[in-house]
Amino acid sequence: MMGDKVEKVDEIPCGNTCALVGLDQYIVKQATLTDSEHAHKIKLMKYSVSPIMKVAVSTPNGADLPKLIEGLKRLSKSD
Repeated sequence: MMGDKVEKVDEIPCGNTCALVGLDQYIVKQATLTDSEHAHKIKLMKYSVSPIMKVAVSTPNGADLPKLIEGLKRLSKSD
């Protein structure tokens, strides 16, 4: 999520995008969530891209390595 605040809402109108917390263990990249039986799912976009930049990262403290690994896994899911 990119934003400076979190706002709890009861519903999201059709066509809007929102961020949900707690579904990352069930949804890997994208999903269409709805309570309507007549809704159409968003079509998966299939494309292949190459990275435009490579960066090496490391932790100054070895004890922070698990946090770095978890952060990179989350980044990979959202990218």
